[in-house]
Amino acid sequence: MHRPTVLDNQQWPDKKPRRSIRPGMMLFVLILGVNAGLIAFNISLGQIEAKIGFRADQGTGARKFTYLPVQSSQKVREARISRSPDEESLASTPDTFRLSGGYLEGKEVRTLHLTVQSSLTFSVCRIVSEDQCRGLAVRIARQLSWFLDVDREIRKGDKVALIYQSLPAGPELKILKLDYVSGFLHKTLAMNFFKTAEMNYGSYFDNRGNEMISRLDSRSSPIRNYSEITALPGEHRRGSGTGHAGTDFKAEVGTPVYSSFAGRVTRANWNTKRNGYCIEIDHPDKGVKTLYLHLDRVLVRPGQWVGQGMQIGLSGNTGRSYAPHLHYEIKSRDRKKTVYNPFLFKYHKKYSRTISNRHRKEFDKVIRLYDSLLTAG
Repeated sequence: MHRPTVLDNQQWPDKKPRRSIRPGMMLFVLILGVNAGLIAFNISLGQIEAKIGFRADQGTGARKFTYLPVQSSQKVREARISRSPDEESLASTPDTFRLSGGYLEGKEVRTLHLTVQSSLTFSVCRIVSEDQCRGLAVRIARQLSWFLDVDREIRKGDKVALIYQSLPAGPELKILKLDYVSGFLHKTLAMNFFKTAEMNYGSYFDNRGNEMISRLDSRSSPIRNYSEITALPGEHRRGSGTGHAGTDFKAEVGTPVYSSFAGRVTRANWNTKRNGYCIEIDHPDKGVKTLYLHLDRVLVRPGQWVGQGMQIGLSGNTGRSYAPHLHYEIKSRDRKKTVYNPFLFKYHKKYSRTISNRHRKEFDKVIRLYDSLLTAG
């Protein structure tokens, strides 16, 4: 695993001047293109129906598909997929689907297929709207950073197949499935978002049901309930000449925060305009200090001794913070400019989960839904 770097300050595609086309010629080209597109779409739809059990639903004017998991001996719930009216737009733009019934009820999702060219950001921004392309490229890079160095090991010709969702609150995006064919690793990385009723938040699993992103053991984890990791040490921010120093855990305001190791509180609530409510704890036996920033509430005081796993505060959104999260930082006591990635730090134990037999059928059904969406897209 490597520290990620957001693929920023990359080359942007130049807009080429448009050539003028006579109205008659434009109409001829448009009619020809629409007919060819319909023929190709109907052929591919027939192949999809034969392969994975899609069937066309002609009951409404909108193009609809019904996802039918291939199980002859059991009755299963159908998940209906309505394609958005803008599906007939340029072939280079993402395809949009609205789901009804089953998993992701009522959600609108988009599929994207691309081949990496000069960089991941450049490739995404060629076909995704300007207001979303950088954010989407950053999220793809962050997922890949658990497996390869996104600065050095992404190759021209690598292929990306993606399902993502725009979240209702603001411009935030969520990746549901990422398939990445890596020329460097000589294999395909398949990441599938899945959540059971017992999970507070979902996670990403491979096709066999093994969690792909490590988690910190609860005894030393600074926070136990979080939806995702939104930054790791070394990630560069726009307008900043230095890399991000900590690990950001996205969590609701008021989520308990714990001391990772036993130690003494050295200070609290300094530089609050930037850090918000915050805590620093010294751990001489580990050779580090840990910092906890943007808290909603501090429950300890300077000079106090705290044990490992003791609750020290509540996560929040204070200081220079744009969304609720915990900024967790591990600093060397001797080398002031050295910070550690907690997932590589020797005193942090890690684990990952596996889909249980109880949820295996549900998980397999979701995988088939994701695969069918990518095929239809």
